[in-house]
Amino acid sequence: MKPRVVMKFGGTSLGTPEAVERAARHIVREEAAPVVVASAVGGVTDLLIEAGDLARSGKDFGRVLGEIAERHRIIAEAVCLEGTQLAEFEGDLERMLHGVAALGELSPRITDSLLSFGERASVHLLAAAVSRLGRPARAFASWELGLTTNGDHGRAEALPEARAEIGQAVKALAPGEVPIVTGYIGRTREGEITTLGRGGSDLTASIFGAAVGAEEIQIWTDVQGILRADPKAVPEVEVVPELSFEEAAELAYFGAKVLHPRTMEPARDRGIPVRVLGTFHVDCDSPEPVSGQGTLIHARAPEEPIRAMALQQKVQSLHVHSMRMLEAPGFLSRVFEILARHRISVDVIATSEVSISMTLDLYEGDLDKAIEEISSFAEVKRTPGRSILCLVGAGIRRDTGLLARIFRMLAEEEVPVHVISQGASRINITLVTEPPHGEKAMRRLYEGLFGRSEKTPQ
Repeated sequence: MKPRVVMKFGGTSLGTPEAVERAARHIVREEAAPVVVASAVGGVTDLLIEAGDLARSGKDFGRVLGEIAERHRIIAEAVCLEGTQLAEFEGDLERMLHGVAALGELSPRITDSLLSFGERASVHLLAAAVSRLGRPARAFASWELGLTTNGDHGRAEALPEARAEIGQAVKALAPGEVPIVTGYIGRTREGEITTLGRGGSDLTASIFGAAVGAEEIQIWTDVQGILRADPKAVPEVEVVPELSFEEAAELAYFGAKVLHPRTMEPARDRGIPVRVLGTFHVDCDSPEPVSGQGTLIHARAPEEPIRAMALQQKVQSLHVHSMRMLEAPGFLSRVFEILARHRISVDVIATSEVSISMTLDLYEGDLDKAIEEISSFAEVKRTPGRSILCLVGAGIRRDTGLLARIFRMLAEEEVPVHVISQGASRINITLVTEPPHGEKAMRRLYEGLFGRSEKTPQ
């Protein structure tokens, strides 16, 4: 039997009746029944977060709940899905929100359960759309096909045995049936719903792809592929035709929003290529395969000095200074143990004999408490306004004049650089600057390094 393709559709690909219809047409084009992973309908996850916050604060969440129901109802009517299943979800969601309001508390466990309603509704909508086009399809919660996770709510990881269980479950499905699977969510052995982190539907697709030995994992989104730079900074930016797994992971980690950073791990383990495609940019009625379109991520991408750039704007920096660092074993481990305990991850780090400079996500973890602890044995300065510009390319290590050219271009634009990191990864150069300069720096480097500004294909 031909290995299946795994297709993941994000929220923007499922945001309207027309978008859902288009996604369904992409699915039925596949000769062998694909495994499909679906995110929540566009905007619904944000509405669920808003409803939860209102309920916790004792405020009326009825308007938001009504908007969620209306978004689903419009699509359900278009794809001829009976409202019974959705009504059941909406009833459960309303009862949960009333429970949150009564307790005045929104724990990580309840948050994960609350957020799961988006995906659990969307799979029924997409399954109905596919069935309406004549291909049998069935909606599944991911755990019904074996995706069990640990209990780390908000950033859960699949259990080691989940891959084998998924493979067996998918193999047991009826021949020709298309499973439409919830992305982003899983469940523990004890039955608690978990989430894999924002954007985790990409990771779900990669896990399923590795489990079934897929010939390709396709990430369908609202852009044509992975772009060489942020289109907000470089409007006429081109698509990257090919990337290595390592390059794609670096770009995802440092702000390229097309992929979840951990997507590459299961695919790379099994040597399965990942292709990023535009739901609205590929002809959904063409009989031609999608090979040659979008961005192909695989192990043997040809080497380029700089492949692409990513810009992360919502960043803060932390500067830790202490003379105790001099020849003091364990000082760094003490700092990072505190950050880890407060669920704070570090993006970029530079050290000297007596200081550490690092960048952190603006909204992650309880930084105030971490700073209070570190301040007991070191001076700590926090700066909220920082941007990270990351340049990625497997050929960086071979271009000895690259850094000189980069700094010359940044100097021409009077862009201040507070931290530079190269060497931790052999394929990236990371620069820390300030938000007003981030996009300007990206534009200048794009012009100087790529020497072109072709328009993105329409």
